[in-house]
Amino acid sequence: MNQIRRHPGLTVAAIVVLALAGLVVFRLTSSGAKPDAKKGRVITVGIGTPIRQDLDVRLTFTADIEPDQQINVFSRVDGYIAKFHVDEGDYVKAHQLLVEIDHTDYIHAVNRAKANLAAAKADVLRQEANIRNAKLTLDRMQKLIKDQFVSQQDLDNAQVNYDMALAQIESVRAQVKQMEVALQQAETNLTYSYIRAPFAGYIAERTLDTGASVTGATASTSTTARGILTLQHIDTVRTMIEVVEKDVPLIKIGQKAEVRAEAYPNRVFNGQVTRIVQALNRGTRTMTVEVDLPNKDLALKGGMFARVEILVGMHPNAIQIPIDALTKLEEAQYVYVVQDGKAHKMPVGVGVRSGNMIEITEGLAGTEQVIVSGKDLVGEGTPVQTRPADSTPGPGVSPEPTPHTVPTEKPAGPTAPAPPHPKDKT
Repeated sequence: MNQIRRHPGLTVAAIVVLALAGLVVFRLTSSGAKPDAKKGRVITVGIGTPIRQDLDVRLTFTADIEPDQQINVFSRVDGYIAKFHVDEGDYVKAHQLLVEIDHTDYIHAVNRAKANLAAAKADVLRQEANIRNAKLTLDRMQKLIKDQFVSQQDLDNAQVNYDMALAQIESVRAQVKQMEVALQQAETNLTYSYIRAPFAGYIAERTLDTGASVTGATASTSTTARGILTLQHIDTVRTMIEVVEKDVPLIKIGQKAEVRAEAYPNRVFNGQVTRIVQALNRGTRTMTVEVDLPNKDLALKGGMFARVEILVGMHPNAIQIPIDALTKLEEAQYVYVVQDGKAHKMPVGVGVRSGNMIEITEGLAGTEQVIVSGKDLVGEGTPVQTRPADSTPGPGVSPEPTPHTVPTEKPAGPTAPAPPHPKDKT
């Protein structure tokens, strides 16, 4: 008692410290009694029910669009380009004149061949006259020998001259045939100096100009060299797709195909499988398949990029879910379904994908509530509340439970009355 009277300041400080300690304990106790709002919130997920409908089985490929016919136009004779009658982008008919090669030398060659032929025919006429003369001499000698007006030697000479004349006529006639062939070749070369279109189409490219030198040797020895012009027929176009080995049995001639070009994203072009190369490429283990497409409006051009879908079958009454509902982990595939307000992991088998939907071949009966959005926020047994997958923007948390919600813990009871302040006791 004497100590307290001697140090009144220490006594007051001790009382203040005790009061503050009691206040801290009171606050901590009061806050622990209130429910945790965060623990009461649950995850909201978007759900959907699988659909059952017939599913077309399609194989999808990428390919370039190619003209039905395309050639590089070469010259079959040597010379210089004298004139172009068409240019890039022009439409030409079959057998229309495209290019003229300088044909002065070829005209001279034709005239020379005609003159040689005329000379050979004149030789034939001359030799025929020689034969007639030799025949008359032989006949005369045969009559005179009877009366011995001529010797046997004279008769023999007449016979030899006749035989030689007959032999020479065959040689001269052969020369006539040679001159006729030479004339035909000269006329053909002259014709080749006028380059014409082998089929109707469009001029896609011109690689040379007037005055350029061309040679017929290139056309006969090269299949890859660039010609004078490039001609394309695009009333029908085609795509060459490469089918992997496992899909080869699915492809048949006559199957329908849908083609979409990058240039026309909202348009579908219909075609069909027309040719199948009955062999696989050893390097890629793929088989080339040709799909032909009518192109009467000429919308598709050679070189366009396209996506090709070939209808190879149909799965009737197939179970399908949105592709966003599927989760893949290494080789495992699964979805989350909602049962009794909780998320449950269901392994599934998948089949054909069609747009944003994918076929489920095993694991689902078709009546489950499948989590489509928010699946990355849940695990096995996670309590969730649900909404239709397309009703609100994205997954989140909501403080208000729905009938599918199971609270994480029971809320605390009524708050106990606060203990009296230490100063009130005094």
